[in-house]
Amino acid sequence: MTNKSEKLIEVVNVTAGYGNNIVLRNVSLTVYSNDFIGIIGPNGGGKTTLIKLLIGQLKPFSGEVIFYTKVNGSLIGYLPQISHIDKSFPISVHEVVLSGLLEKKGLFGGYSRDQKETAFNLMKQVGIEHLKDKNIGQLSGGQLQRTLLCRALVAEPQVLILDEPNTYVDSSFEGELYEMLRKLNDRMAIVMVSHDLGTITSYVKTIACVNSTLFYHPSNQITNEQLAAYNCPIQLIAHGPVPHTVLLDHNLDSKQNNQQ
Repeated sequence: MTNKSEKLIEVVNVTAGYGNNIVLRNVSLTVYSNDFIGIIGPNGGGKTTLIKLLIGQLKPFSGEVIFYTKVNGSLIGYLPQISHIDKSFPISVHEVVLSGLLEKKGLFGGYSRDQKETAFNLMKQVGIEHLKDKNIGQLSGGQLQRTLLCRALVAEPQVLILDEPNTYVDSSFEGELYEMLRKLNDRMAIVMVSHDLGTITSYVKTIACVNSTLFYHPSNQITNEQLAAYNCPIQLIAHGPVPHTVLLDHNLDSKQNNQQ
């Protein structure tokens, strides 16, 4: 297990949901400065609710979410699913990327030359610099995802949170994206929601499975010993050099678990 030096976000015994509906119950998770956490789980299990807690968009019914901030830099960069983006809004690619610097812009000031250069360099890094003046409504899904990734990174956050980043990324960029995330992890924590278990297990360091509650696996490889320790029914399927990990329903009857 990696050396975990500094807490950035701490979720402590949180129960959360919407209205009278509880989605997550008694969830705890700590994000450290060198973490690369893969969040997986079934649809409706609470992954999106957990992300909303981590970015401060949702207040818990009980428990506490603690954000540890530094003097310089932003705490969180967030890459949402592009289905949540209004593509009819009249804004260019360059303006979207720069909007990630709004907190650093100042009340009446514009963006500095260095900030604009940082934004352009990020666009160049992901191959969209030629689109900088295009309206976001003219972009493909992959191009918009790259734009939003640049916006999430432009303020040099301490934690990068990605919600299904591979959903709309074109295949030509997907491999580059994961390699980019691996390098970014040298200087920031990464929390990534994904259904692509076979791919993320070769990049993430630890796995959190969310299904009403949270089961944290302090490795990207889940052993039989961890199965017993976390009471987490799993099936490991290995083919080729990268082991693929499939997690089953955590709510299976314990008797059924013992028979497997």
